[in-house]
Amino acid sequence: MKLKGQVALVTGASRGIGKRIAIQLAEEGANIVLAARTVEPGAAAYPGSIQETAAEVRQRGAQALPVKCDLTVPEQTERMCRTALEHFGHVDILVNNAHHRSDQHYSMFLDIRLDTWQDTWAANVLSPVVACKTLLPRMIERRHGIIICLTSSVVTTESPNLPGQGAVNVVYSATKAALHRFAQGLVKEVREYNIPVVLIDPGFALTERIEVESRRLGGIDTSHAQSPDVPAKVARYLCTCPNPMVFTGKTIYSGPFVEEHNL
Repeated sequence: MKLKGQVALVTGASRGIGKRIAIQLAEEGANIVLAARTVEPGAAAYPGSIQETAAEVRQRGAQALPVKCDLTVPEQTERMCRTALEHFGHVDILVNNAHHRSDQHYSMFLDIRLDTWQDTWAANVLSPVVACKTLLPRMIERRHGIIICLTSSVVTTESPNLPGQGAVNVVYSATKAALHRFAQGLVKEVREYNIPVVLIDPGFALTERIEVESRRLGGIDTSHAQSPDVPAKVARYLCTCPNPMVFTGKTIYSGPFVEEHNL
């Protein structure tokens, strides 16, 4: 129970990688703030809700605080963070996991609406910025904390396929690249306070959402997909290892990392 007494805030915790990270950290004793739009079971097109994740967290002996939050609205992100601070007094671990998924996630550029750009930018970039701005002062005061951002291979490597034919839209790629650069820039400013900022590339994880979309789109090839527990184990390791500062500013590729460290 290496994280006993610590508090983690995980966005996108209703399902997929976010849910698995929350559970992994709870198994180490951390209390978890669970943020997502889907609160109750059956309220979304995909399986999962923060109430269900909260139940699993509590089964592991940790406290769970589900907070409904639409990350496309900056005020809701700030309110989510304030709620966490008011409830627990501090947040030690911030996991910027969630990203915006619209009906145009696999659309070509000329078909993408402006509101899709705006919402994706708000959720994928501005929300992590607001969360860091809100939570960092307390981390700096205590000289303790870790910030983890989920990145993607599309930040540096463009898929040869067209959107909807094995690739995602340019909005996702552009906003993930912005988040990646923000995290790397933040590294320099918080290093002196012993706060690591680490990027995790989860690879292709077989989440509940991917399973549903595979059926809807006529079959996404999931033969090489890995369990969402793989990046979740990386997050657990980063939060419990003796010196996470050795990883600050680095991008960790979850599959190889898990194998290398026998996680």
